Amino acid sequence: MNKKILVTGPPRSGKSTLVVKLIEYFSDRKYTIHGFLTPEVRRDGNRIGFDIEDINTRKRGKLARIGNYNTKYKLGRYCIFIEEFENLISKLEDMVFHKGELLVIDEIGKMELFSRKFQNLINDFFHSDTKIIATIGQKIEHPLKDSLLKIPEVVVFTLSRQNQQEIFQKIIVIISE
Repeated sequence: MNKKILVTGPPRSGKSTLVVKLIEYFSDRKYTIHGFLTPEVRRDGNRIGFDIEDINTRKRGKLARIGNYNTKYKLGRYCIFIEEFENLISKLEDMVFHKGELLVIDEIGKMELFSRKFQNLINDFFHSDTKIIATIGQKIEHPLKDSLLKIPEVVVFTLSRQNQQEIFQKIIVIISE
């Protein structure tokens, strides 16, 4: 079975930046990359939320925003848009991955874990032969995280600003095997 990479680390350690660099690297080597990114949304220099962006199509949807929105999911100041999130990830449900394909998930975080559909997808993919690179919150306490960490094929890297290049190189070696 193929290795699965989980990258964790404190906020602002460069997890999303690392994922983008890995996408560029493997895209240049003719990998087909599926999955999504969760870029920050800023207004006037201030973070106001997060989007979800499909890596292939660049289609974007709202994941979370600061403010008062009609949604039952909230995390701190953020309102979470689970329906938009699930609509965007739904194309992954029936995917079967082949050699030369890679699933990238940025990120398995508190906001995303409100979605039962997402939890099931992540569990299914991590128990398949799919090559995966995903980021996961360092302080997240969730049964899915506990389950993923018990899978023998999962390799966990803890990122810091000082070890980004070293981890980048290690992930390249593992995924290229």
